[in-house]
Amino acid sequence: MNAKKQKTSIFVRFVNGVNHFIRSFKNFFKSAVLSLVVIVIVLLLLTQMDQALTMLVDMVETSKFSLLLCFFLINALALVLSHYPIYTYYAADLNDSRDYTNWHKTNPIPFWPFKKFPIFVFTTNPESNYKPDNWANYLRYSIGILIHCVWVHFIISSFLPNLIFDSFPFAPVKVAMYLLLLVPLIVYIVYKEKFTSLKKTLDDKEDVALKIKHQTSRHKTTKIYRKLGVWYVILAFICLLLLLLTLIIGNFSPGGFVLLLITSYAFMFNYVFFRLLRTKLTHIHNAMGTSKVLAPFKFCIGKILFLERSENYLVLYNLNFLVALIIIVISTIASIKGWSLLNGIPILLAFFYFYYFIVASLGKYFFVTKKLNLFGARLYKGIFIALGIIIVLFIITFFAPVEVKTHQLDRVKNSKTEITEAVFIDSLRAKDDNTLFFIASHGGGLKANVWTLNVVNMLQKNTEGKLLNQTIALSGASGGSLGLALYTGLYKENGLDFEEIQKKIDHLAAQNYTSLDLSLTFGLDSYRKIWPFSQRFGLRDRPYYAMRKYQNEIQDVNSNKLSKTSFRDYWKEAFNKNGYFPSLIMNTAGTQGSRGILWSVKQNNFEEIFPFAINLADLTNNETIPYYQAVSTTNRFPVFSPAAKIPGYGYFIDAGAIDNSGLLGCLDVHNYLARDKKVLGDKQIAYIEIINSKSLYIDHLIKKFNKQYSIDHIAINENETDNIIADLETGLNLDKIPGYLSDYVTSLEKTSDGAIRYFKIMMPHKVTFNDIEAHLKGFILSANIENTLKTFLSEENNLILSLTEKQNKSFFEPWQYYEPTLSRHLSKSSINYVKAILKHPILTEQFKEIESIINTKKVEENKAPQLSL
Repeated sequence: MNAKKQKTSIFVRFVNGVNHFIRSFKNFFKSAVLSLVVIVIVLLLLTQMDQALTMLVDMVETSKFSLLLCFFLINALALVLSHYPIYTYYAADLNDSRDYTNWHKTNPIPFWPFKKFPIFVFTTNPESNYKPDNWANYLRYSIGILIHCVWVHFIISSFLPNLIFDSFPFAPVKVAMYLLLLVPLIVYIVYKEKFTSLKKTLDDKEDVALKIKHQTSRHKTTKIYRKLGVWYVILAFICLLLLLLTLIIGNFSPGGFVLLLITSYAFMFNYVFFRLLRTKLTHIHNAMGTSKVLAPFKFCIGKILFLERSENYLVLYNLNFLVALIIIVISTIASIKGWSLLNGIPILLAFFYFYYFIVASLGKYFFVTKKLNLFGARLYKGIFIALGIIIVLFIITFFAPVEVKTHQLDRVKNSKTEITEAVFIDSLRAKDDNTLFFIASHGGGLKANVWTLNVVNMLQKNTEGKLLNQTIALSGASGGSLGLALYTGLYKENGLDFEEIQKKIDHLAAQNYTSLDLSLTFGLDSYRKIWPFSQRFGLRDRPYYAMRKYQNEIQDVNSNKLSKTSFRDYWKEAFNKNGYFPSLIMNTAGTQGSRGILWSVKQNNFEEIFPFAINLADLTNNETIPYYQAVSTTNRFPVFSPAAKIPGYGYFIDAGAIDNSGLLGCLDVHNYLARDKKVLGDKQIAYIEIINSKSLYIDHLIKKFNKQYSIDHIAINENETDNIIADLETGLNLDKIPGYLSDYVTSLEKTSDGAIRYFKIMMPHKVTFNDIEAHLKGFILSANIENTLKTFLSEENNLILSLTEKQNKSFFEPWQYYEPTLSRHLSKSSINYVKAILKHPILTEQFKEIESIINTKKVEENKAPQLSL
């Protein structure tokens, strides 16, 4: 008599299950690490870089074709990222799986040139003892769901700034959406387990005599296939319908947000069903039978039966690769030629598909080469030779003394007709105005650029051009510096025609500089650093082509090249336009630690004006840098933009690395001129600092709150952080020197008896309580302060909302305003925000004060100190 099997306890089964899952996860992670790295990078680029959020808003508003490409590429990435790890799994013999596969070479596309590229597929080896690990399989397929989750999170993050200030029930929708992301994976696991269980019953040799059991299992299997086939066809049509609705009626509104989420969620389910049913399409087709009711569903399944064959399925990946390649090639050519560009998001996704597919395909091929002994094959030799050449080129590039000219600027001769220091000082002495200005502008990408241009043009218009006529110097950093330089060009071309200048500003603001950056950063600019391509061969880097777009817009030309006019000669044309224009200071940071300065005035002694700086306007052999290339040196943010190489002087990056405000250059010139009492005399000096930073505006609100409620300090329970993180946060904070300079000028104003005035022209932002705590790096301890602060913020935010949003909007009525982000691409709604916010009370009051100083020609004490907090 056989002893009964003793049933294992729940605890033992739980421990065994946990151990099984841990083993499966380890095997999965080893095989899928490349796919997971890609997903993490995509997540960081889409959600941690604010400009990506603006790009999505722009797609929803104006670029529906780009949005269509995004849906295509997200689904393509979901398939490819979850597919290729299986080859790594077998190649590494994880879970003793090496002998589970038998490989075959096929040529599914019989025409040239594709017939020259075979596709390798495998079938399972019936003699293998390998038992598939379902949990490793589930985890692998979850990769595709993860990339869909990243896309959904990206959508939520992009709409968040507007949703939290709308009547839309954002919090519960957000929680529900994140929870629902688990449902597709659960559905996949449930049905996969059912298939496994039914297959095990049908394959059970011991129960072969129990035909009833087998028939029941076959019946259940057929029923499941039929049901899933019907649901899959219905789901596919729902996806198509939702996609069409999103592209036709979807907009930047609460309704558009919901529609975009539902469409994305439907495609996630479509991915799950496709993965679940692809290898069973013939069974599903047969399970439909001859029923007339199921005939349409059977017809649809029949149209995709070819995908059941592995070689046809792999061809789909190759076609997706071609689409990605076409996007990359067209975007690259468009960047070089100055054509219109796609939105940056599909370009970014195309690059990820392109590179991942190449790396994964090579990994698979070398695995197949080992299995089928293809070491002497023509394809293997070609790949081996190509890789060898690449390695040799890398060795030459990085170890041979070869000059790299990829990011090298041109040098041109200085003319003999530059505006000299004496001429410039004489023009200042001749002014009978009692107040002279210095204008500094903070960095911040296209946001800073557009904010600077709009603020300067509004002040120019309101003062009938008197502002710049009474300004000594313009100095900025990064995007702010670019804005001041571009306004110089606009003044040179259009003088005091403020309406025409505003039209050009609006056109400049609407340009897409991010797509140009992405196309060349991940493409040509990277390859061109490798010898011999580093020698230019007629191509230039991405800052060159970006500056060309600016030049052509300002000058109404369609030139393929940047002007070779020198920095000082270009500014001289603006100076001579109406007899005077402020001196222009371009600030950059040298890799050796010193500043790089270009001053538009031909100075007598550079070191006396700009301490610890290199004079880039007067290079050796009486040479200098062309205007727009000189301007580009100030707009090269570390990591994302290349350093400018100036032959004989080294490399230079964005001035924000030293002073992100531009104030330092203004103070240098002011201190120099103040040494000679005959130059400035007893004239009042007014500093105008143009600020676009949200963090600085938050700091301003905290100071205003503390002053209004007589609070010395807001106590917080600080966030605990690692030493390294604290070091990085401190080192990478760009507000240290600007904060010092701001307080320094504020102190000068308070102690100068009206001789110094200081105006901070800030861009107001909507600020939440969470923003305040994030800025303070901790949680506010006092409940009373918390409640008071929330009321205070509500009042401040309502001022902005009254200017930027229509009340009682319908569900599908689009938002017209979106806060601009740190980016090189602004949506239409972001440009609207910049224009609308100029009417904010804090700004109109400051504008009136500046206009009053200019028009009355009086030296006045600061009677409104709150304006310069």
